[in-house]
Amino acid sequence: MEKFFYFVLFFLMSLFSFSQNSQEKKKEIENVIEYVKKYAVFAIEEMEKFGIPASIKLGQGILESSIGKSSLSKATNNHFGIKCGKNWMGDVYYHDDDLPKECFRKYNSVKESFHDHSKFLQQPRYSKLFLLKKDDYQAWASELKKAGYATSLNYENLLIDQIKKYDLWKFDQSTSCKIEKRINQYLKNYIIKKNKDSFFRRFSKKLRFFIEFFFQSKKN
Repeated sequence: MEKFFYFVLFFLMSLFSFSQNSQEKKKEIENVIEYVKKYAVFAIEEMEKFGIPASIKLGQGILESSIGKSSLSKATNNHFGIKCGKNWMGDVYYHDDDLPKECFRKYNSVKESFHDHSKFLQQPRYSKLFLLKKDDYQAWASELKKAGYATSLNYENLLIDQIKKYDLWKFDQSTSCKIEKRINQYLKNYIIKKNKDSFFRRFSKKLRFFIEFFFQSKKN
């Protein structure tokens, strides 16, 4: 009886935690979908002009701006964490980052940020990027880290994780479809995929696990 009581208690606590995590995950997915709706067009346009994978653009934008929700991105339209540098002649914004009051570039629009990111990667230190295949986002992520784009030691893995998690690599594929149609098709497929892994599907998996755990503990 005591084992059963602890089992029920553990199950209820896990269920509460599971519900919270599910809501957080749902909100994150909704934010990403909204981000893609707004900005994928800029990523694809820049890919066609400069040869930078759209998945890298979107992945970095999502990562660096916290899906467009960070205080820095809201105040500056800077979605790539690009600091002023000695040659920047535009507007600036001071923000605590690795050091207090660091100088960041400020843009009139997010579209300007996406375009400036393309120009920023034209620097000699990033030249090896453009020797890579456009559809090899993993190699691009690795080279960005090697070239010193970010200070995080785990930046390569974080960027790859964003691209895999949200299927952003699909925007790198060659197609004759117009940009708007590509974005709509991506959103449709992504939403269908996520709905397959719905709350009830994940809940049933967790419930099965606890039932198996309970009967196993009774045997012991």
